[in-house]
Order: sequence, then C-alpha cells, then structure tokens
Amino acid sequence: MKKLTLFSLLFLLLVACQNKENTENVQQSIAQEKEDIPPEYLDETNYTGDKLEIVKLMNARMRYLYEKDEKAYMSLIDPESPVSGMAGSKVRKVISMGEIIIQEQKKLYQGVVTITELRENEEEASHIMVFWKKKADGDNAQWIFADID
Repeated sequence: MKKLTLFSLLFLLLVACQNKENTENVQQSIAQEKEDIPPEYLDETNYTGDKLEIVKLMNARMRYLYEKDEKAYMSLIDPESPVSGMAGSKVRKVISMGEIIIQEQKKLYQGVVTITELRENEEEASHIMVFWKKKADGDNAQWIFADID
C-alpha cells in the first residue's frame, strides 16, 4: 500500500510539473505573438507636402521601434535634441492625433503635433512631438525630430 501511495504521489508530482511547463510555454508563446504584431501605421494618403513628410517620419519612428533598430531610430533625431535613445516599448498605433501645426521661424520651420499612442503593453502614452526643418540646408532640408515629450 505504501508503494502505491508513493507511486501515486510521484505520478501527481510529474503531472503537476508537466502542467507548469506547459503553462510557461503557452505564456511565452502569447508574449512572443504580442511582440510580433507589427504597428498600425498612420495613413499617409491623408497628407501632402510638409505634413506628409512629418507623417512619414512618425511612421519611420514606429517601424524602427518595432524592429528595435536604435541606430536608424536615432538617425531620425536632431543631434541637439534631448532625446537620447529609444523609448522603452514598441508603439502599436497612434490612437489620436491633433492637427500638425507648422510655423516659420528665423532659422528653421517647426512642426508640432500632439498624439496619443497605444504601446505593446496596451498602455496609452501622450506626446507632444516637435519637428525641425532647417533653412540652412536649403533644397536638401528634411524634417527631423527635435523633441518628443
């Protein structure tokens, strides 16, 4: 009888360990599937001119966050910007976006837009994005992130 009880306990322990391993595997699979969901990019067909260039820049930011390509991400940022690295999590989509406001200043054009984005962890984050297009660059001037608050 003791052998049967011992065997039953051993069998239950093996089943419990197997269930724990299966649960961990399922949790890892779910986490990987969440990570592998590509971002939902902003529709560029709704914009023209400088506003289109800014939206393309915002889409590139989302793509580089998704790809975890810090070098490409930082190439979108002005060297004088306080932004020093990639955000902590991927952006799944922009869920609201204000009007892109472009103002001419002495040495540059400045674009500003307020957005709310959905991150991979289902968290919402609001940002004010500031873009610059430097006049000194002439015809080669391109929009670049100046800051993301």
